[in-house]
Amino acid sequence: MGRFGQGLARIWRTGNHSLASATFRLRPGLALLSIVAIFSLFLEIQLLEQLDSLRRYMTAQEIAVDAGFALLLLLAIAFLWWLGILAAGGIVRLLAWRKRCSLSWLWYCWLLPPAAYLVLRFARALRMAIFPTWRGGVFLQIFCVLGLTWLFLSVLRKGGVGELQRTCRSRFAPIAWAHFGLVVLALIMSWGQGVYLFHNFSHPGRSVRAENLADIYLITIDTLRAEDTSLYGYSLPTTPNLERFAQKSFTFDYFFANSNFTTPTTTTIETGKLPWSHRVFQFGGFTRDQTQQENLAAALRQRGYYTAMISSNFAASPFHHRTLTSYDTVEYAPPLGTSGFWLKNTNLIGANTQATLAYSLLHRLFEVSEALDRWLWRNRYFSPAEAVFSRARKLLERKDISQPRFVWVHIFPPHDPYWPPQAYENRFQSSSNECSDFHIQNPKKTPQDASPAELRACYDEMVLYADHAVGKFLDWLQQTGRLEHSLVIISADHGESFEHARLLHGGPQLYNGLIHVPLLIHVPGQKQGARIPQLSQQADLLPTILDFAGIPTPSWSDGASLKPALEDKPIPGRYVFSMNFENSNSFAAISQGNIAVLDDEFKLVHDLKSRKESLYQYKTDYQEKHNVLQAQPAAAQRLRTALQEKLLTVNESYAPAQGGQ
Repeated sequence: MGRFGQGLARIWRTGNHSLASATFRLRPGLALLSIVAIFSLFLEIQLLEQLDSLRRYMTAQEIAVDAGFALLLLLAIAFLWWLGILAAGGIVRLLAWRKRCSLSWLWYCWLLPPAAYLVLRFARALRMAIFPTWRGGVFLQIFCVLGLTWLFLSVLRKGGVGELQRTCRSRFAPIAWAHFGLVVLALIMSWGQGVYLFHNFSHPGRSVRAENLADIYLITIDTLRAEDTSLYGYSLPTTPNLERFAQKSFTFDYFFANSNFTTPTTTTIETGKLPWSHRVFQFGGFTRDQTQQENLAAALRQRGYYTAMISSNFAASPFHHRTLTSYDTVEYAPPLGTSGFWLKNTNLIGANTQATLAYSLLHRLFEVSEALDRWLWRNRYFSPAEAVFSRARKLLERKDISQPRFVWVHIFPPHDPYWPPQAYENRFQSSSNECSDFHIQNPKKTPQDASPAELRACYDEMVLYADHAVGKFLDWLQQTGRLEHSLVIISADHGESFEHARLLHGGPQLYNGLIHVPLLIHVPGQKQGARIPQLSQQADLLPTILDFAGIPTPSWSDGASLKPALEDKPIPGRYVFSMNFENSNSFAAISQGNIAVLDDEFKLVHDLKSRKESLYQYKTDYQEKHNVLQAQPAAAQRLRTALQEKLLTVNESYAPAQGGQ
């Protein structure tokens, strides 16, 4: 290390080496500024590409703060790149310490690869603007980077390193210093907004009067569609534990998610508001203003409950929803591997960095971490359910909490990728392929060497795994005497698609596979199960839970209590809505997106932009293969009128957030 350190020090102090009979100074500091400038320009291009989508749900100030943290992370990566090349020069200097050795190649190594990738990103941005449907693929990108690197090297060798340094001093150095200033400004802005580093928290119990209140356990299973559960008549035995639990619970046959992906649906569960009321439309969206206090946990906490939420999907977590103040305990169980490290350590509370740094501004870097995890741990599911239930058991065993408890746990399985643990592999897969061989990158395209049937079999094995994990937790509640005296609700945030030429979830479609999800409710002391045929939706969960806690349904909730249905009483007739507004602006009236409206027989799906419609008899045509729009004009008109009247009311009553645009 002594010689290596001396080699680095000598490079830094002198940097005088011969190159083509000319003397130049290595200038590592100028090289660092040049690398910082190139990495900063990466972000500028990415921000321009993502700006329109970010402006749909973030204010200009929020985007500036998140971009500042993205820039700070890129500056750290730029420094590591610069340091790595400098260290390589020290090693070469050490190995060739008896010979004269030109280190001009350091400049080429510092600048050529990132500069080539910068040009590639710029070319990609132009291609997206001119030819948005064309896709080049990963190998073409690698080829382009290598080709551009060779081209740059040829050009730079003609001008020499001295000319390159003069260009960097006059062009790149000012860009670098300007971005250093932007980072400082973003840090000041974030301090003013109260942004702080992520950490789980768990407060001690409080002394309150809350006699004769049952504990409440809400278990939500990510991406569990009702059709693939044996509980709902599926041909494969995917949910034996849920079936067993249903023997002493109420099972709702027609329970629908109010959207088709996690962020809006879990926000609806938490707030009792439909997406057009809570305004969380996008994956990275979050609640604002009064909605942050109008939620289930806040109402139960005021009643005397100890409130807790534990999630392995950050999009379902109060950290992301901005509802932290309503909870006594909030814990996030991040994924395993480098992607989990990224998601946890880029999660700044009060900013939206976990979404923006992973899935928009720095999504390429996050994709590298995901690819690394797939390579290192090929057959390991990255977000085990056991991590969530283990935290829940530890919380429930605490002796310092004497209050009744509300505990919401959200597990990630069976969400893709469909990599079931070894004990569940090949339960339903008939081929020799392993589920880990199939990685879905495009929801409109089946992976190579995989059929929708094979993907669904892998998904079903993941459902079996999730069912087993939930069953073990329910058994623990039973063994410890908690189940008998508790209200337990089991459901899902949304379903999954294997039909209609689309995989996964999200997007414009609102077919049954995406929005029909399980719902089981076990009330304290219940011994017999029953099926509930009445139509219901996620917004009903908040009024139902509050009803059992003796709290009236708040005026801001869009749902209705399901407790009468459990007592064999009818729920007043109403329409149920599900919607996807990913392309809509959270700060403006709703003008585009898909909305499904259901009554007891029909489901109308309406596209606000194209005005296209489909009508299905969803109970008898579960796969929704037969559009009866022309055959049932009266039903279509009835549902269309209900949708239009409700949307008009929503748009008229909505007051845009201050500073939204």
